[in-house]
Amino acid sequence: MMKTIQQLLMISAALCVTRGDGLHAAEPIDVGSDRQLILDGMFLEQSEGVNLKIHPPRKTGDVVLGREHEWESASLNWFNVVQDQGRIDRRAKYRMWYEAYDVDGWPTANDTSFCYAESRDGIRWTKPNLKMFSYKGSDRNNILFRQIGSKTLSNRSRVHGTGVFIDSHASSKARYKAVGQGLFVRPGQRPHRIAGMYSADGLKWTRFPKPIIDVFADSQYSGFWDASRERYVVYGRVGGRGRSVGRSESAEFSHLDPLKLVAQASDEDPPNSDLYNSAVLKYAHAPNVYLMFPSLYQHGPDTLDIRLAVSRDGIRWSRPDQKTAFIALGKGNVFDSGSLYMGQGMIRVGDELWLYYSGSPLRHQEAELENLTKPENARVYSRVVARLDRFVAATAGPKGGAFTSPALRFTGDQLNLNVQVRGGGRIRIGLLDAEGRPLSKFSVEKCVPITGDWLGKAVEWKGGGDVGELAAKPTRLHIEMTDARLFGFQFTSRESRGKPR
Repeated sequence: MMKTIQQLLMISAALCVTRGDGLHAAEPIDVGSDRQLILDGMFLEQSEGVNLKIHPPRKTGDVVLGREHEWESASLNWFNVVQDQGRIDRRAKYRMWYEAYDVDGWPTANDTSFCYAESRDGIRWTKPNLKMFSYKGSDRNNILFRQIGSKTLSNRSRVHGTGVFIDSHASSKARYKAVGQGLFVRPGQRPHRIAGMYSADGLKWTRFPKPIIDVFADSQYSGFWDASRERYVVYGRVGGRGRSVGRSESAEFSHLDPLKLVAQASDEDPPNSDLYNSAVLKYAHAPNVYLMFPSLYQHGPDTLDIRLAVSRDGIRWSRPDQKTAFIALGKGNVFDSGSLYMGQGMIRVGDELWLYYSGSPLRHQEAELENLTKPENARVYSRVVARLDRFVAATAGPKGGAFTSPALRFTGDQLNLNVQVRGGGRIRIGLLDAEGRPLSKFSVEKCVPITGDWLGKAVEWKGGGDVGELAAKPTRLHIEMTDARLFGFQFTSRESRGKPR
């Protein structure tokens, strides 16, 4: 599996010639001084005794948001969290948009309230009285709208499965964007199309009068401006091997082509499984990293847990350590024992990454109104915590392992590792030239063994840790590890080392 992923990610087979030692003569990968994450086989050109393992985040058990108002009486559903540094008042550092269903409306085109919450710390969330929408004669609520669009154009609808994002590319009047399901009048066709919205403040929204993607829509949609491609990108549900994930891109947010299949269940998944929901984001803290958090819906037990897929370009996806859940179902009679969906978005607090998910003890087919309204079955939002850049690790057990990278071209003078070494284990690293020959000054044998748990541990050899003489020269890493996990690496310079990670 590792070799297959690597072949997809190498620059070109035409530029890559295999030598007798199993290494490749290829154009070096330019890593500069950026953080590089171990996500797939890209940096494992040759390996033995090393496997890619998912590193699940820590569940906090927090219930950060639950139903409490009449307009939330049936259930909470899809939601989004953003870290918004552009807020004028600076009070609400974190913002949330979520959907709530009420008993009276269930299940109609008028059953969904699009709601808003905010937080100063990402843990305690408030539902402000926005006075923007009258619900049963009162505007003291946090509802933004229940239906949106023009009555005169006969396209007024709810918006369901909405993904919200901040668009750094747009003008101030359209700084916030959203993509989701709208109900458009299309005679002779299925009515649920992919709708687009925009807003200056994230509260007052305008929907485009026509679908932005003219295909059937369900589940939650993900969208963002991808600066590296200079395109808007949208992910959502398509047909494939059961429920699957598709992708489209365009220079204009108002119109995109139909989604094309990019991820689906495989033979390595349990029989009769779907990828339900996408929750795709472009990772903000390292270049060219895209993460997808689909729920794996297993039809047999009727459960959904959260998995991880990774990509370097947002188009070609792989699922390392495919049998391991990123967020597993809770054990026993707990709030997240039946079905889990990842909320969209990720916030950074120091060297931690906070992600949010919804959990319910109800299984997929049990989500009927009679069951939903029972207090013990309520769907709630909770939080998990990961350390910076720790999603997947090159992992070796007590018997040890080693891998060699393809040729890299870096800038800087110091090599740092994001690494976790268990008691009795160690990591040593050697530097090789482009041909794979050891560089005596930086050999594995001269490396000071690394132990402990570090987000950025400087590598040192007996002669010191300055690797500046190799900057811009094609260089390979050879890493030997025992009882250890390597999550990533970075070459840094003296000027950059005083700056926050």
